[in-house]
Amino acid sequence: MTIATGSPITAADYNALATLINKVYDDIYSGAGPVDPTTNAATIANYKFGWGGTAVTPISIGYAGELITDEQLNNIICRANIGVDITNNTPTNLTYVDQHMLITAADWTTVDAVLNLLITNKNNMDPTEQTVTSPSAAGNGTSIDNRTTAWGAAPAATAILDCVFDVDFTSYDKARHFFNSGGQHHILGYGSGGSTVAYGQWITLFSQLGTVAITLDNTTQTGTGGVSQNKGFYDCIVGDPTNLSAAEWTLLFTSGSGSGAYGSYGSYGGSYSGAYGCYTAYAAYGGYASLGLRIYGMLSTTGDKFHIKVTLDNTALCTTVDGTTTIEVQERKLNNQTCTTTTTVSTPFTVNLTPYDPQYSIGNTLE
Repeated sequence: MTIATGSPITAADYNALATLINKVYDDIYSGAGPVDPTTNAATIANYKFGWGGTAVTPISIGYAGELITDEQLNNIICRANIGVDITNNTPTNLTYVDQHMLITAADWTTVDAVLNLLITNKNNMDPTEQTVTSPSAAGNGTSIDNRTTAWGAAPAATAILDCVFDVDFTSYDKARHFFNSGGQHHILGYGSGGSTVAYGQWITLFSQLGTVAITLDNTTQTGTGGVSQNKGFYDCIVGDPTNLSAAEWTLLFTSGSGSGAYGSYGSYGGSYSGAYGCYTAYAAYGGYASLGLRIYGMLSTTGDKFHIKVTLDNTALCTTVDGTTTIEVQERKLNNQTCTTTTTVSTPFTVNLTPYDPQYSIGNTLE
């Protein structure tokens, strides 16, 4: 859409801009049917739009050529400036218009160009506008699971620990907005107070793997040793969180653990004990590749809950892991955003973008 040079902006022109800003800042796909989790690529591409802010109200066109006010255009500019602040590869903030100013095609073109850049970079978020926090510390439920009793020795049933974190967004739309605006779930493993060889190997694995981050379309690690399946939130499908172990829900696994329910362990340098279903890894203490850490992701039927499962598999060693073993989920979330218009004559107003705080709980403890 173009406007002739020198022409004032009409209500119809304004509505074209309102549609663009609402697509990225609000959520034009919210409430569309279905909004449940989907595997359709075109639908997922649409669902990646929307940060969950308040929409700009289109103008009811009373007659052809009806003009707009400074406040109406500033409502779009204020939201656009928030977008500029929180995304990468976008220009400097737009200048607000004031009363008695003629709003022309040049103004429309400037705003339109910024809005199109925001659409292009809608999920390319500036990390300086994001904060990593512990939901437990912030009062948003329980996101830390501790195992204080020894584990890891034969029989095989005690050599594998599973924990499942349930993240409650209350709706699929709110989950979408969380990830669309740069939200991530970070998974960390660590321990304390142990002294056995197996304990030391798990601490080494946790340290070298670093932080695992589940984003809207990928799962990454800050360290080494993990194999990502290049899946993120939008790749997670619906399932039963009590049976979360199959390959289709796998997001990342350590390089010796495979991607199925129990994986493939490769070479251990040890001997197998059929009676207990464990490996007696006499020569396996030199590295952590024989240990199995797997991370899975699953959505509830309506997408209001995101289930994250972490499996620690010590059957390659089958020796005691003492001390305390801890798995923690942290969140990276967009900071609260506030924009106040700056004008000389017009009355200033404020627009806020406040991300939703999901609630965390542990559906299955390390057992």
